[in-house]
Amino acid sequence: QGSGVTCKGMLLIIQQGLEKATYTSLCLPDDIWHCGVVHLPSYRYRDDAMSLWEAIERWDKGLGGSCFISGIVAFYYGEDVAVSGDAELQAWVVDIFTNGFLGRTSSGIPSSLRTVAELSKFLTMVVFTCSAQHAAVNNGQYDLGAFLPNTPSSMCHPLPAEKGKAFLQQFLNPVPQVDTTANILVALILLSSRLSGVMLLGQYLEERFMEVEPHWLIRAFQGQLEEIRDRMEERNCWAKLRYNYMNLLETENSISE
Repeated sequence: QGSGVTCKGMLLIIQQGLEKATYTSLCLPDDIWHCGVVHLPSYRYRDDAMSLWEAIERWDKGLGGSCFISGIVAFYYGEDVAVSGDAELQAWVVDIFTNGFLGRTSSGIPSSLRTVAELSKFLTMVVFTCSAQHAAVNNGQYDLGAFLPNTPSSMCHPLPAEKGKAFLQQFLNPVPQVDTTANILVALILLSSRLSGVMLLGQYLEERFMEVEPHWLIRAFQGQLEEIRDRMEERNCWAKLRYNYMNLLETENSISE
């Protein structure tokens, strides 16, 4: 009721989006470099996202192994041969490559993981996508879409095709009717709202590790997240325009929570 796209059309859009998905686009440091925005000034998304990616992934022995994914991978696997020899792990990656990305080698998605570094990067991509990246895309939907011309959910008429020959009414005619607009706004409000009972990034209800080392790494990760959150809050306190979409008080642990 809020969109001009049918179920069949939606499947086509998803299919086309999946065909363009690449491993580079899913791995934040690679994507930022590929898009040429490494040195773009005042790019808050890049700054906040990179802080979170690094906190999720990086492990520095000089700091006592105080980071998350790489530390846990190093603890349980240690050497590359343990990664390449893990049959269940390799079957999981093949399943993602085959069923998630339809076996497209052009996507760059790995069909196997052979080293500790490859596994750490892959797991970081999964955690980051389900938490910080989802927050960045999801939490601002109402802010952007509440002004319907920004992202109209349906179009009543074609947009003007010739530059310099259009009138105001030709831009207003395609805008959805009031009832359609109301329906989509309700959806945007629900999508952008924080629901009760959510688990934020770094919070875990279930105890999945018995050893001391993983528990220590999780606590260190939680401490890093608090530092990142404080930096975001301090910056936003003085900013004319707040960027709050990856604030760790709004970033869920997973899209499935």
